Amino acid sequence: MQEKDEYCITAGEFARMCQTTRDTLRYYERQGILVPKKNPVNGYHYYSYAQISSYYFIRTFRGLDCSVRDIKEYLLGGEEVRFDEFVDLQYNRLLEMRQELDRKIHTIAGTKKILNQIRIADVGKPVIRKMEHPLYLMLTEVRSSPATSSGEIEKDIRKHLKRCEAPEVQAFPMGASIGKEQFMQGEYSYKNVFSFAEIKNSEPGNNRTENDETADKKQTVLTEMNPGEYITAVSRESDGDISEIYEEMKVLLHKEKKELCSDVYSLSIVNVIDPNEERKYLKYIFAKSTGPATGSSL
Repeated sequence: MQEKDEYCITAGEFARMCQTTRDTLRYYERQGILVPKKNPVNGYHYYSYAQISSYYFIRTFRGLDCSVRDIKEYLLGGEEVRFDEFVDLQYNRLLEMRQELDRKIHTIAGTKKILNQIRIADVGKPVIRKMEHPLYLMLTEVRSSPATSSGEIEKDIRKHLKRCEAPEVQAFPMGASIGKEQFMQGEYSYKNVFSFAEIKNSEPGNNRTENDETADKKQTVLTEMNPGEYITAVSRESDGDISEIYEEMKVLLHKEKKELCSDVYSLSIVNVIDPNEERKYLKYIFAKSTGPATGSSL
């Protein structure tokens, strides 16, 4: 009695058994990682039952973003490529992917939090509110002169964006700050470009509060904005008109008998509140102030 050929499953049957497509099987065949046996009589391709395990091995590691090249190296590498080493390699890759995913989740969560703060502050005039959580900012010193618009500090923005490649820094959204003394004197020149940062990934000693002067000579600093009372405002105007909002902020500070105890930060963001407006951007302005909060919490 003639022994049945091990390769007895047609390509269509094999595809149905493995819940895949014949196009996928053809691709794996071209890559040399799952090769059927061709019947010399009828020209049909046949797979073996043992290749079912091979297929699921390929599908599993392809699902883990493993390249066909790496899979092929293991399948055809013989004893030179150990399975445990291959698994360790994929495991380490997955850890890196998870770290990147965690960073993206953190970025989106931070953006949602900022958008919520903007919506709360968007009441048509500056308000004083209580901030319950600290903010961490990465600053890049502005060295351009003059520095009263984003176009004038282009080089500083480019330098800042290079630093935003650090895993603890959130490049979007980004803004610029004005020194508190200059702000109160009506001199609205930018002092720093800033983005939000995640403090837990920073090394000890690299952080400083707004009043710490030990890093003044450094080009970039990391600033902690402590919880407390903040004056906030939302502006839909261009840089040329934003001085009106600044003046309203100073009027409110005077009325409430309060003072600034931080620089003034102006965050630029796409206008998601009124997307149909002619001006496509808005600014969220915030600064720490003294005294008890008079508004609701952020």
